[in-house]
Amino acid sequence: MPEGDTLRILATKIDDRLSGRRVERSIMRDPRLAGRELAGTTLVDADAYGKHLFVRFDDGRSLHAHLNMDGKFKVSRRSTAPEWKRRVELHLADGGSLVGEAVPILELIDTGTEHEITDRLGPDLCAIAGPPDPVLSAERLRTDPVAPLSGAMLDQRLIAGWGNVYANDVPFICGVSPHQPVDSIDGLERLAGVGTALIRANARLGFQNTVGKRLRTDATWMHGRGRRPCPVCGERLRYRPERETAWGRSITWCETCQPVSDRVGVDLGRVRRLIGLHPAVRESVFPA
Repeated sequence: MPEGDTLRILATKIDDRLSGRRVERSIMRDPRLAGRELAGTTLVDADAYGKHLFVRFDDGRSLHAHLNMDGKFKVSRRSTAPEWKRRVELHLADGGSLVGEAVPILELIDTGTEHEITDRLGPDLCAIAGPPDPVLSAERLRTDPVAPLSGAMLDQRLIAGWGNVYANDVPFICGVSPHQPVDSIDGLERLAGVGTALIRANARLGFQNTVGKRLRTDATWMHGRGRRPCPVCGERLRYRPERETAWGRSITWCETCQPVSDRVGVDLGRVRRLIGLHPAVRESVFPA
């Protein structure tokens, strides 16, 4: 599922390439958009909040989208997807285009009502105005004290933007089990700071990189590794598919590096060893 950094990158790309252009033709193939028309409007700007995208037009309406697992937008690029997958197509002046492929949540709303969607979410990790305070983020993660760490990170009502990449990798980087109850983690605000710094730095990099090497590529410590050896200690990793986790998403972790205990602390020495070369360490929220 595209995460907060991916949506921020997408919104910035739409803003940079298409803002101020007039929509010359719009094609709506999604039944929820049947009979709606955007031709003749001007695309004002685009913004993201967590995993939600808002594309705004000068008639006071916004195209709201959530990509879930498989949705994507092509910005001024030819779409080769079959017509039935191209749920919305906007063709703008000077050859610009915006094509939504297999986007599962798509609607036209009044721009003034966007807050009705975002009010249900926690603070936006990739907000242009600045990051949420890690102390506040830790307090929100502890809303349910016995919730497992990765499940709490994925709850968009608490904090908006982290997805499965960060729910796998941030606990590993910090040496904390994804199954550790949040209220038993000392220094949870430090973990929140690491996760916030990573997702914000990646939103600028344009890639989901949690390792600090090969920065112009997607590269992760845990996400997608399955049962291969741990890249730190060499022990075989543990993996559970989404049907076997309390939070409904797959997880990979190392029982040696990330043991569950009555109380655990965030290992900042380990954090520095694993991501000391990542631009995230220069973010204001990165723990000192």
